[in-house]
Amino acid sequence: VQAYISEKEQASSKCRIDSLFSPIPILSAKRKTSSLLALPSGNANSVDKTYEKLLAQLMASMLYPHLDFAAEQSRTDSGVLIRDLVFYNNRSIDFMQDISNDYGSRQIVMEIKNVRVIEREHINQLNRYLANEFGRFGILLTRNPLPKPMFKNTIDLWAGQRRCIIVLDDQDLKTMCEIYENKQRIPIEVIKKKYIEFTRACPA
Repeated sequence: VQAYISEKEQASSKCRIDSLFSPIPILSAKRKTSSLLALPSGNANSVDKTYEKLLAQLMASMLYPHLDFAAEQSRTDSGVLIRDLVFYNNRSIDFMQDISNDYGSRQIVMEIKNVRVIEREHINQLNRYLANEFGRFGILLTRNPLPKPMFKNTIDLWAGQRRCIIVLDDQDLKTMCEIYENKQRIPIEVIKKKYIEFTRACPA
């Protein structure tokens, strides 16, 4: 034990605060997650904007440093397309390196939908963003798992265009927050799990 403590004390001098980003504390993440999960779906009283803001703050902290430099409401030069949330892919772990290699995703685009049920147009909207440095991999952030017909739609996109769209719902967010708290894994592994489930459902 003494040797372990001594080793950690010596290593502490190498620790530095990242001047470009400060993740939110665990307690704050738990509070924000609880607030988000309590929100109703829909856009009445601008609840969708509150949902987007909370979700962006949580994802930026929980996915750091593997996904970095989060940008909300990222617009194209023309202003025609507005992506809800974009991250730079640091490719610092094997999974994100694979996503970069397989789908050309140097940046990761996420679409936020505070709806009870994802519909085809929601998937098509995200699909339109998947080009150039965003590659062919995207994430839908929403309240509930995909209905079977919509999941089949994502499988068809992969089969026809080799584009991958996965969905993170309220339960996934809750799991990510729990991992963020207990530190036994890293939250981005929830995305990895959903990706593995998706690829196993794809045709050979």
